[in-house]
Amino acid sequence: MKNAKAFMMADSLISLLVVAMGINLFFICEKQLWLQNRNLQLKMAATRLGKEASDLYAFKKQPVILKDGDLTARATLQKVVVYNNDRCLCRVEK
Repeated sequence: MKNAKAFMMADSLISLLVVAMGINLFFICEKQLWLQNRNLQLKMAATRLGKEASDLYAFKKQPVILKDGDLTARATLQKVVVYNNDRCLCRVEK
């Protein structure tokens, strides 16, 4: 009888461990997806700002600097560069 209770307790502990690992894996994957989504949204905003800067340069024919929050886009004849706090996010050169 003692062996049966010990087996049931070990079985319960193993199933609890498996469930806990599954929950942890779920939250780790959710956090990773959240970070990927945030990075993609930032890159999309950077490319849109770069497009606006290049369109404005094509209209004015002068170097353009656009700012939108932390993003800064610089457009010249040779290139369009978008920075986020001095970190280059997007660069398009001739």
